[in-house]
Amino acid sequence: MADVTPAAWSARFELAEAGIPMSPNEWTLGPLTEGSGPPILYFYPQTAQPVRLYLIDTAVKHGLTWFSQNPKLTLKPTVRLPSGSSRSFKHGTRMLSIIAGPETGAALGTPIEVVNYDVYPKGEGTNSDISFIASAVGMAHADHLTSTSPMPAVICISSSTINAAESYILKSNINSAVAAGMTVVVSAGNLGADVSAGYIPAIYGLDPGIICVGANGQNGLRLPMSNFGEPVDLYAPGEAIRTLRFLTPKSGAYELMTGTSPAAGLATAAALIELSLNPQLTPAQVEQALTGEIASPAFAALRAAGQGAGVSDRDNDGTEDLLESFFGSDPTDPESRAKPVQIETVAGHFRLSFGVAAALFDAADPHFLSNGTAWRVQVSTDLSSWKESEGTLTTGTAVDGIIPVSFDIPQAGPSGFLRIEVSPQLSAE
Repeated sequence: MADVTPAAWSARFELAEAGIPMSPNEWTLGPLTEGSGPPILYFYPQTAQPVRLYLIDTAVKHGLTWFSQNPKLTLKPTVRLPSGSSRSFKHGTRMLSIIAGPETGAALGTPIEVVNYDVYPKGEGTNSDISFIASAVGMAHADHLTSTSPMPAVICISSSTINAAESYILKSNINSAVAAGMTVVVSAGNLGADVSAGYIPAIYGLDPGIICVGANGQNGLRLPMSNFGEPVDLYAPGEAIRTLRFLTPKSGAYELMTGTSPAAGLATAAALIELSLNPQLTPAQVEQALTGEIASPAFAALRAAGQGAGVSDRDNDGTEDLLESFFGSDPTDPESRAKPVQIETVAGHFRLSFGVAAALFDAADPHFLSNGTAWRVQVSTDLSSWKESEGTLTTGTAVDGIIPVSFDIPQAGPSGFLRIEVSPQLSAE
């Protein structure tokens, strides 16, 4: 046999009975599922291990019946720095909405206890102080060590200096938290600048276990406003991210949020899910799981920019040429995007629907394409052991060079995962 390393792409879906389906038109959560390529329907992973979120931001507005719709979310009283009554609520409330809010949160299926530190004492639209953030990190560290209910923890800080700065206390407190097993997520900032110049806490992303998050736009490319540079560990969706409507929150009514803050919120949700599934992970291992350096038990989420060695990606859009060709998009045009892959339950079956390039497709032998690639649908119950799925393939009439394909799979159990694998064919020598 020829020595070929498959350049396969997998899209993983949690089966409907094990997850809460999101709208197929919601672009935000699709990239949280493993792999690059066309947007896909996201299902919230249902996890059991409680985790704790330390949200260092504005205050979260308590008393909203909207948050009570997520029974897995527990809100502890806000701690304000310095002491007194909170005056800033909007940013922190919207961030929590992105992380775990009903209808908008990426970690809606995970039991999360929220400890909120309000570090914006001067009111809405004002700046915080490095000393307040440093103190909040220290308090979160102390709470983590002394809690009567120990659980894996993530600190989320979506603040950044607007100039190069230094803070020994903030750096020391963050390092101590990481050493105690707390994963720290920070936003890269919204100046369109290189973080390496010294913006804090974003520059701390150079250290393992401190995850610095930049923002991508809906075209899959870095938002011009997003900071960048070596300390940025990954880029997450950060354009027009759906969050609750702050002034009048209610079901079906949302606002949109853009920048590295919502991107950091999605990365925080991914970290919380990872720790709920595997509470033994160290902060460095959580970072490796989110950036794809090690296998993720839930999803190799929010992939860092770039591809592995030997992968062809001529338009540098984060999707391999092989995959773009399969789904019918142009591998030389970063603006060319395939249609979403969708999954739904139909008459007791799971139906996977997507498009394949008509020029490659042979109805007589549909799983083997004319460019020498093959594709198959696989199932798994543990995201480790995969087997080819039995099912019924149905094709439609090509439109604009794309053949619509659906694959109906018998519902095998209450939980599991599906993926589409595309790989080169092996030939005998």
